[in-house]
Amino acid sequence: MTVSAELFERQLDVLRRRGLQGGSLSSLTALSEGGRIDPTIFLTFDDGFRDNYETALPLLRTYGFSAFVFVLPPLVDGGAPLLWPEVAAECGRYSDTMRSVTWTMLEEMKEGGFEVGSHGLTHAHLSQLGPEALRDELSDSRARIAERLGSCNTLAYPFGEWNEHVVSAARECGYRFAFSLPTQTGQRGATPHSIPRINVDYRDDGARFAAKLSPVGKRIVLSPAIVALRRGSRRLRG
Repeated sequence: MTVSAELFERQLDVLRRRGLQGGSLSSLTALSEGGRIDPTIFLTFDDGFRDNYETALPLLRTYGFSAFVFVLPPLVDGGAPLLWPEVAAECGRYSDTMRSVTWTMLEEMKEGGFEVGSHGLTHAHLSQLGPEALRDELSDSRARIAERLGSCNTLAYPFGEWNEHVVSAARECGYRFAFSLPTQTGQRGATPHSIPRINVDYRDDGARFAAKLSPVGKRIVLSPAIVALRRGSRRLRG
């Protein structure tokens, strides 16, 4: 889920030439109310990497796209390293890259077309938390973002993981919309609190990127059967 600036710019050019516009909170609201919108792409950035501000924001402005960024307020407070157990080794090797945006950066990003949402407080596996810890992760993060930026309506589940217990907590904590990333399980349907996303990485250029944009390609990528087949293939290779 990492791309170079050059590849990201090519991808944005493809999206613009296809007549797609960047999705926003108002787009999600219209869809959730049964309305129709113009052809739209929802661009999302997890964790709040500093290059979302330094690199992505200028390119999005150039190509006329809005986007969503999901941050961890305790790290935003000091522009701290993006450090949790699963990425500790990478953070050590790429300390300059793996740093959080700051609140000042987020203010400019919001003015530049980003919708700022929550990614929890500690990048925890939400489905493994008890009720009180889960509420703390979701409600405290939302409150801190809203206090600094005026609102926080969206959530991206850390690691893309969710279940009905997590969805219920997200709804109770006041999030209007929440995004998943079903790379390990696939996902057939969608609700306002389980919007499936398709990951994009350094390989997604040309035909591969075009396939992910197509209706058939999206259904294949999100299919539980295809995900299970891919997982089985990796085990056999291992």
